[in-house]
Amino acid sequence: MAARLATLRHDVTLYERSSSTGGMSGSLTRDGFTFTTGPGVLTLPAVYRDLFLKTGAAIEDVVDLVPIESPTRESFAGTGTGGSRTVVDVPNASRSGVHEAFEAGFGQGAGDDWQRLLHRAGEIWGVTRKSFIETPLLANPAGRAEQLRSAGGRRDLRTTAPWRSLRSLGRGYLSDVRLRAHLERFAGEAGCDPRKAPATLAVLPYLEETFGVWWVRGGLHRMTEALHARCVQRKVKVRTETGVASIELTGGKVSGVLLEGGGRVDADIVITDVPAHTLRTDLLPASAPAPRPRRVPAPSSVLELHLALRGREADVPHRTYLFADDPAHEPIALFAGRPTPPADPTLCVLAPDDASLAPAGHSAWTVQVRVPRHGDLDWTAADVRDTYPATLLDLMAARGLDVRDRVLWSRLRTPADLEHDTAAPGGA
Repeated sequence: MAARLATLRHDVTLYERSSSTGGMSGSLTRDGFTFTTGPGVLTLPAVYRDLFLKTGAAIEDVVDLVPIESPTRESFAGTGTGGSRTVVDVPNASRSGVHEAFEAGFGQGAGDDWQRLLHRAGEIWGVTRKSFIETPLLANPAGRAEQLRSAGGRRDLRTTAPWRSLRSLGRGYLSDVRLRAHLERFAGEAGCDPRKAPATLAVLPYLEETFGVWWVRGGLHRMTEALHARCVQRKVKVRTETGVASIELTGGKVSGVLLEGGGRVDADIVITDVPAHTLRTDLLPASAPAPRPRRVPAPSSVLELHLALRGREADVPHRTYLFADDPAHEPIALFAGRPTPPADPTLCVLAPDDASLAPAGHSAWTVQVRVPRHGDLDWTAADVRDTYPATLLDLMAARGLDVRDRVLWSRLRTPADLEHDTAAPGGA
């Protein structure tokens, strides 16, 4: 956004409370190993291609963006006592390949069920892309209401079904509990409870299967660095370690911002990505002529265990999901009133096939787990930080991916660390 506005000759200043731009997307380097923190894959590459093309040099001249060739491996607990796990390799950007994988892994009809749900997700994407991405939102409530009352508006409402949760939508199409778990992992990775998350999140698997998942050689943090460099190239003034304390209004319009370290800056327009509730209660004055936003459930956070491993394994894909023994119960434990470190979480193991990330003959893996936010659970407690890495390694081994004898060293990054590094409340 900053680069686009600067290209249009706006005078843009970007204020970042932490020491670097990028938010959750960053990197950790030690002893020749490099780990990307935050997202493990990139989706919708066309968005990035368009951004770079319209603000300067093409993306191909800046980073090495490549499709991930390996499938996404998903491992599910077996049925019955002592049952072996079911492993399905989901190919990248192949609707027919995904259909075949689910038919072979889950039984006849499973692939058909998934394709019916994905067709509905495609219809939802068509509505949301048109209404929320490509078209400016109507500012006046009367206009929005009139739009919804139109024939097209009613049809769009039936398609998106805002009254339904993702879990409800999945159960309406999918009879296999493993397929439901596959669907609900997309809500989990967004920090949402699938029991309450809107059905529109079904567009996430649709986007992955339609446009694929991608990687940047050298780590996804290279994209963050490229975006920062493009902003600087377009004369955006980037001020890190500078938080905004409040937004000033004059005559009902934005007139400037007050900075946490002191000082005031004139501004005609302020763009922020903080949650609506935080914006209304913490940044805007009480007299601001803005509707009070509906409070939404607080998202979960993510815990990362970075593993410097001895040796390499050729048959381990970029992403492996080791699902919980009872995936449907996972949100209950994750969003409980008094949460504890998850004892049966789904593990996402990221093992990029990128030789630049580790010394020759070694591997840099990251294990990601959705966990309660810091504050809901004290992630600084020694009994949690000291024991949870071993718990995760034991879970990996029990689910068929044992690397305990290959660990040279590991680094745990908790929601408390995320909150400290990014200033995101609770590390979410």
